[in-house]
Amino acid sequence: MRYIIIGAGAIGGSVGGRLAEAGHEVVLVARGTHREVLRERGLTLTTPDGTRTHRLPVVENPAELGELHPDDVLVLAVKTQDAEAALDAWSARPVAGGGTAAETLPLICAQNGVESERMALRRFRRVYGMCVWLPSTYVEPGAVSAAGAPYTGML
Repeated sequence: MRYIIIGAGAIGGSVGGRLAEAGHEVVLVARGTHREVLRERGLTLTTPDGTRTHRLPVVENPAELGELHPDDVLVLAVKTQDAEAALDAWSARPVAGGGTAAETLPLICAQNGVESERMALRRFRRVYGMCVWLPSTYVEPGAVSAAGAPYTGML
């Protein structure tokens, strides 16, 4: 199973880093300077347990990733105002073995607010809301901080 974190900012970066620490395969989706720093130096995640750097694959868009795997899990962690564009970009992506992401893959909404789930349900068959109780901060490009330990705050 591979987790594709769409929006590797404060929440997405923290969740992606913790998933990687637990041994899961993770791909981060980021843009601009943040993406470049993630590619060059990795994701720096600071928690009360310390600071770690995770060297994870990073893409800017679904075309860079290529065909999706049938066991991929999409985690939407962009700001709500960016959700519509992200959902449009990822929903039509082909999945190995047939179908599109919207038809076959689960999409987990890890965002503040409640509108993104409704937007996602207009495109994806399998949408899950995720309660995120996580004080986190985008510190600078390539670096996020999550104040919760020992748990990230995903319920």
